[in-house]
Amino acid sequence: MEIKGVQGYFSDARIDRDSVSEDYHFWELADCDSDGMPCRYRPAILVNFFGTFITTGELSIDEEETQTGYMEPEEWNFTGNYSVLYRVVAGNDDKMEAYGSV
Repeated sequence: MEIKGVQGYFSDARIDRDSVSEDYHFWELADCDSDGMPCRYRPAILVNFFGTFITTGELSIDEEETQTGYMEPEEWNFTGNYSVLYRVVAGNDDKMEAYGSV
């Protein structure tokens, strides 16, 4: 996925932030009143969750107080044909680990 020129990994599931290296920026995306189009991002989304976006690049913040950024429909897109597969690490069901890509 790409948002405002920043590429990263997208998942439509909530990902435990503790399972992601501190080297990455972690964002959750929300859609606008459940219309199926993401319109904002912040470190944690409670309402209208759209997915998780993980990247090494930084996204701009529009509201410092809430750490929220906004995007227009033309500012995001799904890119490439890659996906990362996850599996539960044996003996630690709350952690997930990447083990390959397609």
